[in-house]
Amino acid sequence: AAPAGRLSGAARRALGARVPPALVLGWHKAFTRRPRSLGAVARLALPLLLIVVALSAWTTIDRFHSAPERVGLPTALSVRADASLDDREARELLESDPQVAAAYPGVEVAALVPGQTATIALRGYGTRAAPYPFTLAEGRAALGPDEAVAGQGLLDLLHVRVGDWVRMTVGDRPQILHIVGRSIEPENAGRVISTSLDTLRANDPGMRPGLHQVRLEPGADPAEVAARLAAEGRGHLDVHTVANPADGLSPLRAVVLGLVVVLALIGLVELLTAIGGTVREGERDLLALKAVGLSPRQITAVTVVATAGTALAAVLLATALGLPLAHWLIDAQGRSSGIGAGIARLPSAALLVLLGGAAVLGAAALAAVPAARAARRRLADTLSAVA
Repeated sequence: AAPAGRLSGAARRALGARVPPALVLGWHKAFTRRPRSLGAVARLALPLLLIVVALSAWTTIDRFHSAPERVGLPTALSVRADASLDDREARELLESDPQVAAAYPGVEVAALVPGQTATIALRGYGTRAAPYPFTLAEGRAALGPDEAVAGQGLLDLLHVRVGDWVRMTVGDRPQILHIVGRSIEPENAGRVISTSLDTLRANDPGMRPGLHQVRLEPGADPAEVAARLAAEGRGHLDVHTVANPADGLSPLRAVVLGLVVVLALIGLVELLTAIGGTVREGERDLLALKAVGLSPRQITAVTVVATAGTALAAVLLATALGLPLAHWLIDAQGRSSGIGAGIARLPSAALLVLLGGAAVLGAAALAAVPAARAARRRLADTLSAVA
């Protein structure tokens, strides 16, 4: 007799191949009764799935700090020079600092588009010789004349997509641009269209760069470099660090951590409930297991393997469903805020393995004590429990 009825053909073959009986019977016990087994797996998988989503939110927030260039913030400083410095002199002064990787001249102006009363931000950053490193989520970089990249907020506002042409007015000058890519834009709700400074100068030859966007070497401290550049500028440079939208999201880390703790407690309660049910079901099989010669240690292992198998199935289900769900939710939030899809960062494989391993090993450890206690019950107690 087997704990959950007749053994399947695979289970019998496994026993014939000298697979440990505790492993075969435990796996059989966990997954033979389909409705009950699926219910236990689903109840355990739900809190684990939400934990995966919460960890994805955590790693996405962390990405804004650890890799800002991948979420639309390739530069760390914004510098404005006064009229005493021309573009060449300002760039030479900025790039003379050993921790400055590049300085991109640029200009940002307000533009009007047909059918809209609010203005959008038109930016001309970098040149064709030294293009600005926009963070692209779709399409390609704007390298040719009249080519531009736009944020999700602007695409939604104008009801256009990558490949369309848009017309706008800057002062009394019309500007027509071909959108060849979608950039991740954390500023101005994504209502930004960006091109090269050369493209804007072709329409307005007298345009002078109003600022420089400064990209730093890896590991450089923006505040320290900003202070040094301001001192070297001798009052001719107005240096500011670029605001990171994740700075306002930092308190959410505590919320995410609290949510993970609450979900872990819910999962623990569900796990203890599943263990209790498994142990009670095992009491009816105890006589049969002892009759076929299994020792108390092997009988304990049957329950432990059944519980660990249920936890493993829940972990696999939660991971398979949680990762795409988290990616979709984060990108949906990015689209609704105007930043655009493409900002989601999923937890590392090592973190997921650690989470899954902790869940499975924790389930096995929690099941060991009550299973061992039940396996060592006296024969009279077992008979009364079955009756």
